[in-house]
Amino acid sequence: MPTATRTPAVATAATRPCHVRPSQTNRRRIAIAAIVALSLTAAQPSTMVSADEQMSVPPAGSPVAANGQLAVRGNRIVNASGKPVQLRGVALHGLQWFGDFYRDGRVIDAAATTWGADVVRVAVYLHEGGYLAQDAAGRRETEATIDTIVRRCAKHGIYCILDWHVHHPGDPLLYTDEAKKFFDMTAARYAGLENVIYEIANEPNHSGLAGVAPEREVRWADIVTYANEVIPVIRARAPASLVLVGTPDWCSFGMSRGRDWHEVVDSPLKHENVAYVVHAYAAGHSFHAVIDEIAERLPLFVTEWAAATWDRSSANDLVKAQPWIEMFDRRGISWTYWNFSPGDGVFGCFTEGTSPDDALDPGSHRVSETGRLVYLLMNTPRDRWQAPRFPAEPAATSK
Repeated sequence: MPTATRTPAVATAATRPCHVRPSQTNRRRIAIAAIVALSLTAAQPSTMVSADEQMSVPPAGSPVAANGQLAVRGNRIVNASGKPVQLRGVALHGLQWFGDFYRDGRVIDAAATTWGADVVRVAVYLHEGGYLAQDAAGRRETEATIDTIVRRCAKHGIYCILDWHVHHPGDPLLYTDEAKKFFDMTAARYAGLENVIYEIANEPNHSGLAGVAPEREVRWADIVTYANEVIPVIRARAPASLVLVGTPDWCSFGMSRGRDWHEVVDSPLKHENVAYVVHAYAAGHSFHAVIDEIAERLPLFVTEWAAATWDRSSANDLVKAQPWIEMFDRRGISWTYWNFSPGDGVFGCFTEGTSPDDALDPGSHRVSETGRLVYLLMNTPRDRWQAPRFPAEPAATSK
């Protein structure tokens, strides 16, 4: 996506109401007012196994229990039985801005239980106050927050994407050594967990950052060089893991800057269990038909998308979002919605000022218009391996 940064929004103006256009997705109607909290019960740890060993056993009925270690077969992401799988979930915002919201894990508990997310994406920004801009104490705090999120996801049996959030500057080659250290550490730490997915370059792009690096065109060949350095580090620790690789120009396969998408499709990476990342901001991106064509040839994972544009002051546009939604469902493409945070303009699933102490279930008055939309999209229909999380009759919303 274009170079707009995503620092927390100050404005609190409400976005315009969103109405889901009648479609294949919307035929299975649900009432947002019917949302209630329904928590999964995690398996009780045995006194004969360690906490880490217990964490690797997902609760019955959870996405990880049903699907196990994900892999790539042809142009699809498949489960441990070789069957295609579609995950739907949420992307967290930068830990440097919203770490206090995520740090104790209660927000992850809510995402996994009452919201019904199959997957949570953890955005580890590199600059803009992120991981590489932090001192040793700041990095330790970030790593501790990541650890809490990963282990809460494992406890609930949902997948967790560790996103090395290349953004500004956008050249992943600038961070090769740091990326190798980060993924060596995390892949070693979480090697026994089937739920961890590694995203090695969020949004390769041409942008620079004052005082760090100038602008530079980033081609697919540059991303391949970077991936060939980083993927073997992960494989050495977690050989069966699914790895996600960003594509040129904000994960648009180059289309955001007029490049030929065949540059990627005709020269795929020579690594197993690798999927290619797409980011789609539906109100501003209209290349869904091309992504549909690419999905015939390559396995895709949409780790960011929204019904708005890439500008937090924009509005959700369900008419323009509908063809993207239908394509995701028809192709079985997994996605995480941007973003599960409080008050990031049109993107935030919660209103500004929401804290982990507030009611976080989808019926809470703290949930934004976007949050209600995201809940609808994640639960219409429910995943085959999970029971419905909403009642037949409307229930009172929580306060």
